[in-house]
Amino acid sequence: MSLVTIDHTICRRDGICSAVCPMGLFELDAEGFPVFRADGDQRCINCGHCVAVCPHSAVHHNSLALDDSPIINQNLTVSLPALHQLMKSRRSVREFRNEPVPEALVKEVLETARWAPSAVNRQPVDWLIIQNPAEVRQLAGLVVEFLRTLDTLAPRYAAFIEMWEQGKDPILRNAPHLAVVHAPDDWDWSTVDSTIALTQFELAAVAQGIGTCWAGFLIRAANKHQPLREALGIPSGHSVTGALMYGLPRYRYHRIPPRQAARVTWK
Repeated sequence: MSLVTIDHTICRRDGICSAVCPMGLFELDAEGFPVFRADGDQRCINCGHCVAVCPHSAVHHNSLALDDSPIINQNLTVSLPALHQLMKSRRSVREFRNEPVPEALVKEVLETARWAPSAVNRQPVDWLIIQNPAEVRQLAGLVVEFLRTLDTLAPRYAAFIEMWEQGKDPILRNAPHLAVVHAPDDWDWSTVDSTIALTQFELAAVAQGIGTCWAGFLIRAANKHQPLREALGIPSGHSVTGALMYGLPRYRYHRIPPRQAARVTWK
């Protein structure tokens, strides 16, 4: 049986499913009905475009059941001004309240993040959510340990190491939680796919009142310092491709400072 079949009783022969298939896996028969190609089972990337676009639910995909594909509520929209404010008002939060983010809230954020686009729908991203503040602190210490090994760059990082020795945390900012993503080394788009997913995580988090900050120091150290990699439990064949510290913000921001204008070349 073919991976994708068409219900001829309700198909309107509008050709939409064929038009949107990124792999070009549909052909039209003599009566104008779409037919899934013989090699489609091997080439289909399960993106779901054909199922999503048919307004009559005539497309049946064995891997993407209609019962698991809810109808889009076209009346539920996000206004452009609201989206602009969300993205403009997002700040890199480095001061957090001394209370945890409810796990249920984080699960809602992850539910949004997992729908991020990825190259050929590979969905290569694995998530590591560290909820224990003590463990986050331990990871920050391992990053400092890594910075001490960078003799040629010591002047650049000396101030951060000194702050750590004074009991401060310039690495993960005493964040209560940390989200880390890792992906396969043998996939060329792992870094891009991970960055997109983590960006969606961040925006969903901000929409829920969670403060975030990209953990640049940890991202750099994670794949170069074996003790840190082992502490994170990154499997063989994977690399850390991004990380965000997060928690409930200690302070609320009230203004949107200006940014540089976009550098655009129009042709």
